Amino acid sequence: MAASKKYRGEINFKNLDEWLHSTGFLFPKNETQLARFNRLYADYDFKLKDVRIDVKSIIDGSVCFNTRIFRIIEDEDINKEIGELKMVARKGQEIPKHVIDKMRKKHRKDDGDKKQ
Repeated sequence: MAASKKYRGEINFKNLDEWLHSTGFLFPKNETQLARFNRLYADYDFKLKDVRIDVKSIIDGSVCFNTRIFRIIEDEDINKEIGELKMVARKGQEIPKHVIDKMRKKHRKDDGDKKQ
């Protein structure tokens, strides 16, 4: 029975750097690491084989990306609600009773609107 040619050594602190360079997490530093990397990824189907990257266009900002612009429309009701929440959430203290009463009143009013 033929012995397997694959290295089955343990990964430990002493050889961790060697493994990182040989597996592609870091760039290979020598011929041995490069040979291991090439053997490991010999059958890998690299999807960008014939793609060229224009580094100059990326640096000078002339590269065109498909982007979407989102606009946030400010609403007076939302700003009012945020203002009320800012008042309540100050310094992590307990919510004053008058604020709780106001919230309950608003909640009851909203429930009444939904029932009609």
